[in-house]
Amino acid sequence: MEKNKFKISKINLVLPSLLSPIMAFLLVLLLALLSSPSIVSAAGNAFKPADEFLVNCGAKNLASFPDGRIFKTDKEAQGYLQTKQDILVSIPSANVSSPLYLSARIFKEEATYAFKLKSAGWHWVRLHLFPLNNTEFDLRTATFSVNTDKYALLHNFNTNNDTQAVLKEYLINMTDPNFSIHFIPLKNSAAFINAIEVVSAPDILISDQATNLFPVNNFAGLNNFGYEVVYRLNMGGPLITSENDTLWRRWVPDKPYLKHEALAKSASVPTSSIKYGPGISSLIAPATVYASAEQMADSETRIQNFNLTWNFVADATFSYVVRLHFCDIVSKSLNDLYFNVYLNGKMAISGLDLSSIKDELAVSYFKDFVVDASLMSNGLAVEVGPMGDETGTRNAILNGLEVFKMSSKVNSLDGVFGVDGKMLENHKAVVYVGFGLMFGAFVGLGAMLLKWHKRPQDWQKRNSFSSWLLPVHAGDHSFMSSKTSLGSHKTNFYSSTLGLGRKGLLEKIIDPCLVGTINPESLKKFAEAAEKCLAEHGVDRPTMGDVLWNLEYALQLQEAFSKGKAEDESKLSAAVADSPVAVIDDHSGTAMFSQFSGLNGSHQEQNSLSISWKILNSGASMLCADFDLSAKRMENFNKSSLITGRDLFDL
Repeated sequence: MEKNKFKISKINLVLPSLLSPIMAFLLVLLLALLSSPSIVSAAGNAFKPADEFLVNCGAKNLASFPDGRIFKTDKEAQGYLQTKQDILVSIPSANVSSPLYLSARIFKEEATYAFKLKSAGWHWVRLHLFPLNNTEFDLRTATFSVNTDKYALLHNFNTNNDTQAVLKEYLINMTDPNFSIHFIPLKNSAAFINAIEVVSAPDILISDQATNLFPVNNFAGLNNFGYEVVYRLNMGGPLITSENDTLWRRWVPDKPYLKHEALAKSASVPTSSIKYGPGISSLIAPATVYASAEQMADSETRIQNFNLTWNFVADATFSYVVRLHFCDIVSKSLNDLYFNVYLNGKMAISGLDLSSIKDELAVSYFKDFVVDASLMSNGLAVEVGPMGDETGTRNAILNGLEVFKMSSKVNSLDGVFGVDGKMLENHKAVVYVGFGLMFGAFVGLGAMLLKWHKRPQDWQKRNSFSSWLLPVHAGDHSFMSSKTSLGSHKTNFYSSTLGLGRKGLLEKIIDPCLVGTINPESLKKFAEAAEKCLAEHGVDRPTMGDVLWNLEYALQLQEAFSKGKAEDESKLSAAVADSPVAVIDDHSGTAMFSQFSGLNGSHQEQNSLSISWKILNSGASMLCADFDLSAKRMENFNKSSLITGRDLFDL
């Protein structure tokens, strides 16, 4: 016994000296694990990205980031970049969320970042963009496209003079070990980039199957698309930054998207109470998302029938995957909460009982729906509301929401053109017919211009030039006011094609071969003139004088652009205003044509005809650029005998 006592005592004396190096080793190991790029989830899942390319473009020094990641400086990332330029800009500080936005690289000609991947599969591609002030180029007006070898990520992108940082986030299934990102500036413009992320994503993030919304059936083949993350919301909870997400994602609060915020009430529980359902981990969404929710406020007393609604802007050119996150953190007992889910007014889920998933409360659940582009004409509306039947508590909840834009048939995620210049087939029909309508309108304008030169001697004694100039009497009100005229026929083509101007998408449908040759302001002015001519009601249509003034203005903008002039638009407007063409003060068009009143010789008439034909051809050329007719086809069209000056005289 004494011997054993001695041994134990001896061991106790030796242990401190042995444990010291062991403890030191364990501490080092722990620190290494904490600083490792591996991601450890709240549910015990770990994910280590095989590929992790992080580039802080334009940066000369390493900066510390709150989420612990280390981005390469511009010099360290030189091996990825293929460019003949070396334009780096930086600023000491700005009102931005990350040091990533304090430096940038500028490209005035095409440049490429190329990465060699270690593993195939899903990858995040994140582009950080902030138009920081610099002496090289005004980045607020920079217009450029960004493509991979397969997908068009950005088409004629610009910040529209906005000074906010922009994060463009994509999820792409990469099957080729070589992955490239191409930056293509518009002619006479520039491209820029502040930071790039190309990082492996877990395979469970996107399943190959989802539920088609209408008609409700299985949708297979999600792995064949590329995705842009358009919205990622944490309902009823705080902002979740990359520091607190398992995959460095950012989840924003939902309040700005609620249709009626007063009808919603937030709920939350500790994240420790969240249980992940079958096949779900925090790689899908962090526990913080499931630990908060929006529910119906005073559902029993205020309004008996209402839904919680969130509204989102969406591009009707594309289909979307809508991922809904649920977790019943509001019920007191099982099988007490049944509610419906609607997407764009159509039933997505009927009688959802979250407690039945695992016979427990606070169990996470998510479901993916594919919403076809045909259902996105008015954006996206997500609604939850109680069942009509008297079953359980009248309530409905939503914990999180993600909206992914799906790549189109031409592998575009922005605009209607693919990287190879191909255009979506359904848009071709729209724009060609739209071209026909608009060009027809301008042929009519040209005919009237030329017919003016054959006006009767007593035209000033008449009430309006339209009584002899137009085939159908238009009176003194507006151009083409008759219900039988072209402008009175409201069509889907009108709303689909000309409506692109109101949506700011004209630049998205320009033939890539012609990008940079058309002045955007001239194109906009031209489209506005054509759209006004096709207004449904005659009183809303412009006078002939107004139309011609706008065309002349668009022509001058285009000519100045083509000659490389850098005149200020206000000066150009003043110059136009000083010309006789700009004097418009009545609805008869008399003032507009007063400049021609003294023309009686053949030379003057030819000059006037030249002006008329120039306006018409300029407008037609811009239309052809807008509606995907190549320059060569337009040249052939001008040379053809479809319509000539003589034809116009005979109208």
